[in-house]
Amino acid sequence: MARSKSSNNDIAAAVKKDVEEVIDSLQQELERLRREGAERAQKAGRGAALVGTAGALGLVSAGALASLPLLALRRVMPAWQIALLVAGGSGAGAVALGRAGAARLAAIAPESLERELNRAVESVTDAARKD
Repeated sequence: MARSKSSNNDIAAAVKKDVEEVIDSLQQELERLRREGAERAQKAGRGAALVGTAGALGLVSAGALASLPLLALRRVMPAWQIALLVAGGSGAGAVALGRAGAARLAAIAPESLERELNRAVESVTDAARKD
């Protein structure tokens, strides 16, 4: 009997040692993955910043290019008419894009969110009609 207890203790100690090794190995692997994920997130953040900056510069470029026809119109129209033309066109485009976006969101949204979205669209539409 004493021999089997000793044998059981040896087996238990060996199993405990193996389990501890597995746990240590898993902890090391998780730490490596955490560091790797943090490095990737940092690189992704830098990349996103570069893309955002490129977008901002592209917007400035598009604005400068869009001003060319306005400068040409300045020769044949007063400034206030050009301002009304640009404001009306931009407003109409914003309404059209807003409605299209709202319709797409409503198609994938839960019913409660869809109701709120419809109320918001109606509110904006009413406000636009009053002006």
